[in-house]
Amino acid sequence: MNRIILTKIVKNSTKYIVYAMMDEAGNYTDFQLFPENDTIVNDIYAARVNKILPGINAAFVSISQTQSCYLSLNDAVSPIYTNKRSKKAQLCEGDEILVQVIKDAIKTKDPVVTTKLSIYGDNVILTSHDRTIGVSNKLDKELAAELKAAVLLKCVDHDEAGYGIIVRTNARNVDIESVAEDAASAAAVYGQIVKKAPHQTLYSCIYKGKCDYILQMKSVDFKSIEWVKTDCDDIYELLCREYGMYDDSSKIMRYDDSALSLSTLYGIRGMLDDLTSRRVWLDCGGNIIIEQLETLTFIDVNSAKNISPKDNSILNVNIEAAKEIARQLRLRNISGMILIDFINMKSDKDKTELIDRLKQYIKEDNTICTFVDITKLGLVELTRKKIHKSLKQILEKTLDE
Repeated sequence: MNRIILTKIVKNSTKYIVYAMMDEAGNYTDFQLFPENDTIVNDIYAARVNKILPGINAAFVSISQTQSCYLSLNDAVSPIYTNKRSKKAQLCEGDEILVQVIKDAIKTKDPVVTTKLSIYGDNVILTSHDRTIGVSNKLDKELAAELKAAVLLKCVDHDEAGYGIIVRTNARNVDIESVAEDAASAAAVYGQIVKKAPHQTLYSCIYKGKCDYILQMKSVDFKSIEWVKTDCDDIYELLCREYGMYDDSSKIMRYDDSALSLSTLYGIRGMLDDLTSRRVWLDCGGNIIIEQLETLTFIDVNSAKNISPKDNSILNVNIEAAKEIARQLRLRNISGMILIDFINMKSDKDKTELIDRLKQYIKEDNTICTFVDITKLGLVELTRKKIHKSLKQILEKTLDE
C-alpha cells in the first residue's frame, strides 16, 4: 500500500507544496515540488486573438485586460469560438475563442495556451483534439477492451460531440461501471462548456482546472493508498472535498503535532537535499554521478569504495546502480535522452543480465521509460517521456525569477 504526504516547505526563498509517495517500507517512490502560487494551468478562458504572426507560426491572445498569452498555431486546432468576428474560416485577429492554459508565465515569458481542451476525471482524460476512445497501453488487453466498450456505451456520441476519452492506468483496480460514469461526467462538463461558449463574456474563466497535486493523486489508484497525511488546512479541506464521496475517504488524515513537523517526521528536507546532489551512494559502496543538461542526462557508475576486482562484484554494483538509476529518474522527474556509463564488464552473459534487470526496473515507472540501445562506445541509452518539469528545472526557475 502506498502512503502520500502533502506539506509545504520553503526552498531558495520560494514556497512549495511537496507531494511525496512512499511504499510500505518507507522508501520514496514519487517526489514532486509544486510552487505555491496562483497557478492558472488547466483553467479555460474566453480569450481574444490580438495578433497572428505566421512567421513564427504563433498567435498572441489575451485572457484579461492585462494578460497576454502565447498560442502556437499548431495548437490552434478546430477552436471553439465564443465570438467569430471574421467571416473567414481560419482563425483571425479579433476572433474570440476558448483556450486552456498549459504553462504559467515564466519571468518575462507569457503563459502558454492551447485550443486543445482537456478535462480531467478521476480515471479518464477527455480531449477535444482527439475524438477516439483510447485506453492506457499499460492495462491488460482484456481489461482494456472491457473498459473501452463500457466507455463507448456511455459516450456513444463522442465523435459528433467533438471529444475523445483516454482511460488512464489508475483505472486498473476500479469498477468498470465507475470508470464509464467518470467518462460520462467529464463529457457532461465538456458539453456544458461547449453549449455555453457562444454566451460567454470575453475574459471570463469558464472552467477551473484541478491543481497540480490533485492531478498527481488522480494518477494513482486510490484503492492502493493506505493514507494521505497533510499538516495544511487548505490542502486538507480540498482533499476532503475531492475524496469525500468515497467510502474510504477516512484515508485523508490531518497531521497536527507542534513538537514534530510532518516534514521533519518523514525527512522531506533531507530527501530534497539528496535529490539535488550530483552523487548518489549505493549500499554496496559504489556510487552514481548524475549530470543533468537541458536535453540530455549523463549518468556515470563508479565502483568507488567497492574495490573488489571480481567480475561478480562488478555485476552486483552495476545491478544495484541500475535499480537506483530507475528510482532517481522517477524521483527527479528526469526526461528526454539518458546515457548511462556502467562499469565495464567482459562477460556477455553479465552484460545481458544487467540489461534485462535495467529493463525490468524501468518498466515499474508510471511514466513511459524506454530502453533504446547500447551505443558503439558502450553507453546505455534510454528515453523517458516528459510529463512534469524536472526537480532541477523547478528549483532553477525560482532562482532565476
